[in-house]
Amino acid sequence: MVVRIRWVAVGVVLMLATLTGCWGKSGVKGRPKVYPVSGRITYKGEPVVGADVTFVCEEKERSAFGRTDSQGRFKLTTFSPNDGAVEGKHLVTIVKVDQVEAPPQPPVDDPAYDPEAVNRAAAAPPPKSLVPVKYGNPKTTDLFVVVTAGENPEVTLELTD
Repeated sequence: MVVRIRWVAVGVVLMLATLTGCWGKSGVKGRPKVYPVSGRITYKGEPVVGADVTFVCEEKERSAFGRTDSQGRFKLTTFSPNDGAVEGKHLVTIVKVDQVEAPPQPPVDDPAYDPEAVNRAAAAPPPKSLVPVKYGNPKTTDLFVVVTAGENPEVTLELTD
């Protein structure tokens, strides 16, 4: 349960960071123009399914987010679903982890509550990355994509070890 809560917290932080980047100082009326961006991610020749993809344009302080489907395809969202990303050079991070669910625990006042099970779950190792870890860290990823005004060709990202 603690592991699951930890990943929910990470998701909330990422969403808040994205929303903060999206709304910016100028509010909705002053938001920058975005352009459709879609792509496909593979690792060892296979589609990466269920990965979180983030494009960050540091010069414009904006980010766009997507999640890969069953074929490893994604569409980016900045302000509204699948609207795309701002123009410019984007650092790309990709995260996919093995979801480990802790067994549910009854409430603390329940006689079946097992504090040792809670301690074991808290001490469990973090979820295993299913793609090379370097892609999930903005400081170590080597992926960059340039988004241009107008139509953008589909982005193809082949992850390597």
